[in-house]
Amino acid sequence: MEELADFRLRLENSYPNLTKSERSIASYLLASHDEAAFLSAAELARRLNVSEATVVRFAKTVGYDGFPSLRRELQSIFRVKTTPAMRLQHKLEELGSGQGHVFTKMVEMEVDYLTEALHSIQPADFDRAVEILVRAERVFTFAMGPSRMLAELAELRLRSFGVMCLAMTASGRDLVETMQLLRKEDVLLATGFQRVTPELMAVVDCAHAIGCPVILITDTLQTHFRDLADVILAARRGPVSTFHSLTVPMSIMNSLILSIAMARPQQSLAALERLEQLRAAYGLDTLSKAADGR
Repeated sequence: MEELADFRLRLENSYPNLTKSERSIASYLLASHDEAAFLSAAELARRLNVSEATVVRFAKTVGYDGFPSLRRELQSIFRVKTTPAMRLQHKLEELGSGQGHVFTKMVEMEVDYLTEALHSIQPADFDRAVEILVRAERVFTFAMGPSRMLAELAELRLRSFGVMCLAMTASGRDLVETMQLLRKEDVLLATGFQRVTPELMAVVDCAHAIGCPVILITDTLQTHFRDLADVILAARRGPVSTFHSLTVPMSIMNSLILSIAMARPQQSLAALERLEQLRAAYGLDTLSKAADGR
């Protein structure tokens, strides 16, 4: 944690010489350096109600070449600080503090995150994402790790609506074999959180290079993919240094899925009816029988 201590000391030593607006930036960075690591100068300025020029000037005042240099140091601190074990520890400490049942606290946190999503996602951006998805010939959904269930959910639901959808949840050679199927008439619906993984970078760059529209659901990677994604939907999942929930990304994904069905109701209903006919015809109408041993 030496880098964090040095960063704090740098800001604290500069504090007496800062303007009122610059002091508000310093206070925010000291309290929320993990959040600020993924904000652009413009985003930080909007959050603190100061000008972007003030943010840039602040970075130089405290000894950096510019704001990008300051942000790179914050990201370096973030990578050292936030291991999975530490995120879980933070969440356990948060849930264990104060009074109230753990379940109640978790539900309240999820409600807060969902409420924030109402303000972080513009309806026009969401509608544009739906328009792109409906127009595409095929939908490729990408997700890895714990969030892979988002890609698999989209594949399951959209296929039942008659939409050709393929989940991309593998890595290495298996991922590349699916990537090579992408065409400009398709759409890539990707999810990525916290870090720019090689797999996420590869699928987004590949899609962008061939002219395939990209829709990205993310929490902190907006700035990195601003020029590569056609639509970015912000899925805040709580402080980046704590254990995360998939409630908000799942709500966004479910909303996209249902919006696609609403945009093509006749095709969706016809596909569902055909699905039921096939299940009945081949004795596969109750998928739970095999699982229940009946």
